[in-house]
Amino acid sequence: MTRRTGIRIELDMGTVVIHPAVDEVYVEIAMLMGFEDRSWMVWRPGEDSFEDLH
Repeated sequence: MTRRTGIRIELDMGTVVIHPAVDEVYVEIAMLMGFEDRSWMVWRPGEDSFEDLH
């Protein structure tokens, strides 16, 4: 199984990496919203960058 990278956010002051263990996740891992078109994205275990957490 290929280990995914999770979410990596790079800022001027440092980097935040989010990739919890499967027993640390209960519903969503992260949510991103606030776009002009009111769109949003949510990451859950088993999807996208977290497909190894199922």
